[in-house]
Amino acid sequence: MEEYKKNPFDSYPLNTRRKFIKNASLGLMAMTIPEFPAIFDNTKLGIVVHSYGKRWHASHQSSDYPGFSDASDLLAHCHAIGAGGIQVGVDGWTEDFTKKIRDQRERLDMYLEGSIGMPKKETELVDFEKQVVLAKEAGIRILRTVSLGPRRYEALHSREAFLTFQKQAIHMLGKTEGILSKHKVKLAIENHKDWRAHELAQLMKGISSEWVGVTLDFGNSIALMEQPVHTLQLLAPYVFSTHVKDMAVRPYPEGFQLSEVPLGEGLIDLKKIVNTCKEHNPSITFNLEMITRNPLLIPCLTPAYWTTLGQVPASELAEMLTWVNSNGSNLPSVNSLGPEALLAKEEKNVLTSLAYSNKNLNL
Repeated sequence: MEEYKKNPFDSYPLNTRRKFIKNASLGLMAMTIPEFPAIFDNTKLGIVVHSYGKRWHASHQSSDYPGFSDASDLLAHCHAIGAGGIQVGVDGWTEDFTKKIRDQRERLDMYLEGSIGMPKKETELVDFEKQVVLAKEAGIRILRTVSLGPRRYEALHSREAFLTFQKQAIHMLGKTEGILSKHKVKLAIENHKDWRAHELAQLMKGISSEWVGVTLDFGNSIALMEQPVHTLQLLAPYVFSTHVKDMAVRPYPEGFQLSEVPLGEGLIDLKKIVNTCKEHNPSITFNLEMITRNPLLIPCLTPAYWTTLGQVPASELAEMLTWVNSNGSNLPSVNSLGPEALLAKEEKNVLTSLAYSNKNLNL
């Protein structure tokens, strides 16, 4: 581990990667995957920065799970565990850092996707274009973004508020499309618990640009009363990139709880989604977003939840609640974990998901 900490940007030989995987997956939680290192050879699945939310700019100092101060640290670690690339924010990058991360990416033979904030007003377009230019210089060709940011049912409190957001989003997307086509960089809007699938599909049809598409998150739209297969059917034609995740659910008095779990341990038909995305876009990238956190509360049995979702048919709510009640399970909780145990669990969740993907999803 000391060699890794002193020289995190080196291209690790295979035996070093295998040693790192073994050591990093121990800590306070034992890794139980048989013949684990061999599973990782030639994996293609990338890692979303949010999979390492506990190590990203971490305040806790750990010798076994050192924090990542920037995208370069993240890229080095993901190469060491056998991932194919990363998706990470590009805000704040300088020309010097752009050159550094480009050279590192090329040396490690990994892909690099960016994440960028969507401009909310026209005065932010200049900074948006600067980020697009730097991202392209780093070798990024796809930038993931979100339209709203927070969850729809928590941030918007009336139908009028949603329509205002929708109008602004459409207007600003039109402004950014010219920048994207100018620099030949693609923007992929995530279904981030803000757009329902048909709304995001309508947005794609309206903009009708080869430079604007979708980041398909496998599980987010469950929070908006959508079954993953339904979301897939509507958004697959526009997909540029993905957030690969598996989800588990459990009822609670005001609705249900929703939680990321390691791939293969939840309810999502991962193979179907992966194969369908490949059919629509053979060059698509698959990025693991395994967030280690407490379950999210989806308060779909409260009046406030429905202020912007009143047009959702009651049949869809009934279908979702039936699905939840039929598949409810114990969900992971991190409340009782200390900082080191939390870091260990995060690493185990990522490694377990990578192993499953390589073995079962051909990624």
